[in-house]
Amino acid sequence: MLLHDSALARVRALSWADFHRIRSDPAQLIIMTVLPIGFMAFLTPIDKSQLRYMGGYPHANGVEQAGPGAIVLFAFFITSLLGASFFREHEWGTWDRLRAAPVRAAEIIAGKSFPLLVFSALQLTIVWVVAFQVFDLRSEGSVVWLALLTACLSIATWGFGIALVSVCKSIDQLTIIAQPISLALGGLGGTIAPRDTLPDWAKSLSPVTPQYWALKGFKAVILEGGGFDAVATPCVVLLGVGAAGALIATFRFRLSHAKVGRS
Repeated sequence: MLLHDSALARVRALSWADFHRIRSDPAQLIIMTVLPIGFMAFLTPIDKSQLRYMGGYPHANGVEQAGPGAIVLFAFFITSLLGASFFREHEWGTWDRLRAAPVRAAEIIAGKSFPLLVFSALQLTIVWVVAFQVFDLRSEGSVVWLALLTACLSIATWGFGIALVSVCKSIDQLTIIAQPISLALGGLGGTIAPRDTLPDWAKSLSPVTPQYWALKGFKAVILEGGGFDAVATPCVVLLGVGAAGALIATFRFRLSHAKVGRS
């Protein structure tokens, strides 16, 4: 099938195969969508008090912090699904077939990444809709800037994920690294508790995390009515994370590298 196809056709074939696999077993994606909604419901009342009495927003209902916080925090957890897309080929013994086909490494990365980018965008969109329609989130700024920043967030999570795929030798190793790092950086970035409530040492580290910049941009639009200027720097940072991940993959991802699936 891949022998005489163009590069675009090969990428499309690889993507379609992964779309089919994800559709046949959507449990992980459903969980990754439900978890941030539950997180939002739990933290909204707490964040309401913080925003009203400490943040200087007397009309806030809490979801202005809890909603973006949940979205940014759980967006990075989808990296484990990207890893599974690659490592299960080794687990099932189908990786050698891919290597034998006339497919470049970049085409495999693109073909396996595209479905996860689509589902990541779908997941984040659903959580945003729930935040607006169920939790009564009201944004002072345009949703266009929220959408732009969300797209950049998806690219950053992809970069984080593909970098881990390139350097990790097993799916267990990737999971052990990805989840604690995502949680730790999310906490430092203010996604779990507002940055103003963090200790000074944590506040000083916040700006080195992509989660901080994503959340900063979202809150600037929602609470302050910010426009392009409010999201420009966060978008540059997030796109930079994606580019860094792509650069790591360029130098470290090799079709000849042996990987280990689920043990």
